[in-house]
Amino acid sequence: MPKEEEFIDEEFIEEYDDYDETDFGFIISSTGELKHLMIPELLMDDPPVEIKKILKIFGIKDIHGLDDRTLH
Repeated sequence: MPKEEEFIDEEFIEEYDDYDETDFGFIISSTGELKHLMIPELLMDDPPVEIKKILKIFGIKDIHGLDDRTLH
């Protein structure tokens, strides 16, 4: 069990949270598996080329085929 000081302070995260509605998010395990992907609704139809390259690394060709679940 982690020590108390190893937990992330949620207030700290909220205070410095600078995400906006155009940001993508990738949760990747320590073994390199894509566990979760956050996609902005307004960029679902045409994600930026850089994002398409990242998705290709994980074998994702169609983001519309993904559902709201953990991917690993």
